[in-house]
Amino acid sequence: MTLYLPEHRQTPPVEIARVPARPAPVWPRGLVATAIAAVATTLTAVIAKTAGVDFGSSLGDVPISAFPLLTVCCSLIGIIIAEVTIRVAKLPRSTFQITAIVLTGLSLVPDVLPFFEFDLAFVGVLCLTHILAAAIVVPMIALRMEERRGLGLRAPAHRR
Repeated sequence: MTLYLPEHRQTPPVEIARVPARPAPVWPRGLVATAIAAVATTLTAVIAKTAGVDFGSSLGDVPISAFPLLTVCCSLIGIIIAEVTIRVAKLPRSTFQITAIVLTGLSLVPDVLPFFEFDLAFVGVLCLTHILAAAIVVPMIALRMEERRGLGLRAPAHRR
């Protein structure tokens, strides 16, 4: 049996507006990445110090505690940049990655300049720790940013 409704009784099709689910924030994953990077840079500095690298400069010795402190500070700045990029850029992941690479490159400049008169081995350790921290923090934040692109697509289940 088929039921036919007269035209005046049929309701017009209604478009349902998709309300995008609020994406997960970047900062929790960024804080985890920050902690991992701080431990990695500190271990790198400790290994270099025990291997005999001179941490002295024209201003005095660089303490081991400076490595996790500066890693945390710079990583927090990176998290803030990521959160702002998500709200401003059309392609937030690519924009964040390019910005992070450029800023990491710029962070190497003071290390290689002869202003602080660092030992060449210590310059290598400093550059290594900058790149190590960026290699840990940037991809972990960028993975979360992929989910927040705003294209109306759901994130894969393994990335939620």
